[in-house]
Amino acid sequence: MEYPLVSISIISFNRLNYLKATMESARKCIQYPNIEWIISDNNSKEPGLREYIDGLDWVQVKLFGDQSHADAMNEIVQKAKGEYIFIWPEDVQFVVKGDWLKDVIEILDKNRDVGSIGLNFLRKSTYETLTTFRKWFQFKMIAMDLYHFKLKFRFPRQLESSSGFGAFTLGFSWPGVCGSGIPSVARTQVWRDMGPWRSTQSVESANIIDSSLGSEEDMVRRFYRKGIPLQQACLNISVAADIIDDEFGAKAKVRKGYRYGKYSAPMGGLFYSIIDLADLKSTQVGPLAFEDVVKPIGFSLPFDKKSGLLKSGINMTVKTQV
Repeated sequence: MEYPLVSISIISFNRLNYLKATMESARKCIQYPNIEWIISDNNSKEPGLREYIDGLDWVQVKLFGDQSHADAMNEIVQKAKGEYIFIWPEDVQFVVKGDWLKDVIEILDKNRDVGSIGLNFLRKSTYETLTTFRKWFQFKMIAMDLYHFKLKFRFPRQLESSSGFGAFTLGFSWPGVCGSGIPSVARTQVWRDMGPWRSTQSVESANIIDSSLGSEEDMVRRFYRKGIPLQQACLNISVAADIIDDEFGAKAKVRKGYRYGKYSAPMGGLFYSIIDLADLKSTQVGPLAFEDVVKPIGFSLPFDKKSGLLKSGINMTVKTQV
């Protein structure tokens, strides 16, 4: 059997601890026979980071240069040889080991109206909004879909590979492509058809939380203007998790020459334990949430009073120069 080439591209910037965990977990977790590996680094200054990337002899394409997040994604899409492409930040670790990528590619191939598939675990509260009757109370999103797509209104639906690996589309609840590009997989041609990401703000004027400099919002607006009713999808069993290792539910983020938030090294090279896909399949009931699956190594995840994962933008209480 022939497997189409998949380009797995990682975007890196001054977070070596995260990059190591992401790259090492990717090699452990992704069982697929035809991969092009790409790393795009924004000329990081963190000691040891460039040397680490240079030492990854299994990575075919290594890109270095001063660039915005949008510039990095555009260069990756331009250079990628794969029919399918991951655009992946270095702060999302893979946690599920198995041949799931074969199923993901099959689902994308069979369902050409799926623009992109998100691969990271979401919180329980998010799944409740997206998969229960609560989604029908998103009146603004319903109205937007009717306005832009009319008779091609995007109803959510279930998807499945030939082996029974399941996914579901988000319908009107979400744009049909992941506006930020990350962390998702898509047909490379989808991104080329959508056109390049465009930064609409300067580094000086942008909201400190928005690393995309407005390019994510611009891509979402472009999606609706094009009027092509693509749908974004999620997996019933996701395969990766945001690296969240401080009490605020944040991750270390680099902005304007500073790193904000707690920035720790993982124990044994990984932040989270790796789980076999077969073990999750045997116990699955509905979409699995972050809180159901992700097991930290050497630290505790921050939860609220309802046992939901805390999640915030940036921990501003810790600031170090990079």
